[in-house]
Amino acid sequence: MKLKKSEEPLPERAVALVLLLCVSGMTAETARYSVPEEAERGSFVSNIAKDLGLTGEELLARQARLVPEGEKRYFQLNQHTGDLVVREQMDREELCGQSEPCL
Repeated sequence: MKLKKSEEPLPERAVALVLLLCVSGMTAETARYSVPEEAERGSFVSNIAKDLGLTGEELLARQARLVPEGEKRYFQLNQHTGDLVVREQMDREELCGQSEPCL
């Protein structure tokens, strides 16, 4: 059975190129910051946009968000400015117990 021209499968390279173009704009970044446990609510930690080489508008357009590992959200991100601030004061013993070092 002969395939019509419109029914011919795409070559593998073309499929790979299409997939690459679809996901090329999507990236995930992981950043780590050191914050003293005594840092009070509202304390400035860093400007995420600047650290990633983005503007606040780009950060907002990319829908940047923080993904906490536990139930509590210790940080807050201002998507317009890129500022990362302490949302809730941290308690080392509650977070890490007796383990050393506490990360």
